Amino acid sequence: MKKLIIFIIAVLSYSFSMQAEYEAKYGWFGVIARAKGYFEKNETNYTIKTFAKTTKFIDFKNYHISKGRVINGILVPLIYQNIIIRGNNKYILTYTFDYQNKKIYKTKYKNGKFIYKRVLDYFANNDILSLYFNLPLIMKNKHQTFKAVGGEKHTGRIDIDILKKGKITKIKANLYNKIFAGDKGILYLDINSSNWVTLKGMVKNVLKIGDLKGRLVDFKQAP
Repeated sequence: MKKLIIFIIAVLSYSFSMQAEYEAKYGWFGVIARAKGYFEKNETNYTIKTFAKTTKFIDFKNYHISKGRVINGILVPLIYQNIIIRGNNKYILTYTFDYQNKKIYKTKYKNGKFIYKRVLDYFANNDILSLYFNLPLIMKNKHQTFKAVGGEKHTGRIDIDILKKGKITKIKANLYNKIFAGDKGILYLDINSSNWVTLKGMVKNVLKIGDLKGRLVDFKQAP
């Protein structure tokens, strides 16, 4: 479940602030998760916050936070944080970007106790949230490979394919990061091309039972 947030909170707007709500359905289980996202930026800084929780199965909550600068319209993350609450355990993973030395530092805490601090095997200019939000400016071809925190564990690799353009842009994203056991981590997104807000997303044939589908249920934008 830890990657569910990636496709049910994939939203973008060029306004100063916005928030969205999503729900995810899985086969005949019905709605299994709900999520909210908040995005705010000005000429120099941005903040993205997302939150997802399960409605069935295990008690699971997942927060993603990305903060950084805005340079020539591009989001440049300085810190990316993932907070996972599973039952009685709380994990805090914090990634700090050091652009001068081309390093990303990962710090992990469990239930308030320091576990480790280490340098990632790769350097990237994005996390998974900032990458999505930057796509309209940095996606130059129908197929491109990017690096972002939250992609493939050792390289950060994420492959993006634009399947269709029009009023709705259809995207295929391979995160090389499993969402459920047996799944390859490939996401399909339908995006409103006029404001780059994701309308729905899908992961096919999860656990051989059915498709995991997410959809936008509420959207608010502040001028």
